[in-house]
Amino acid sequence: MLKKTIIALAATIIMLPTLVLAKDHNKHTINYTGPAINVTTVAESLENVSRFSELNVVLEGKLIHQISADKFMFADDTGQVIVELDDDIRLPVAIDNNTKLRLFGEFEGGSTPEVEVEHIKLL
Repeated sequence: MLKKTIIALAATIIMLPTLVLAKDHNKHTINYTGPAINVTTVAESLENVSRFSELNVVLEGKLIHQISADKFMFADDTGQVIVELDDDIRLPVAIDNNTKLRLFGEFEGGSTPEVEVEHIKLL
């Protein structure tokens, strides 16, 4: 009888941290106080970049059609701009002109403004 009690007590002691961690694992509340992503629109980017300057941007919208192997027309609710994707960008799924994306890149002024995209996130 003593042997069974010791085994039961040992099992309880071993399982206790697992049960405590499992309880905390189900919490979905987070208290984040760091900076948020500042999303820019195409229109704002065009207003804030000059012909010879560059501006880091985060844009949300869709690639509406392909221009060449690495260039696409991007659109949000405020306008359209050509984007050029870095060669190392890979997405885990196929996308189409209805896929909402967040693009991280550099808006470049010039005769034909465009965004050099460094990273894409599916939304």
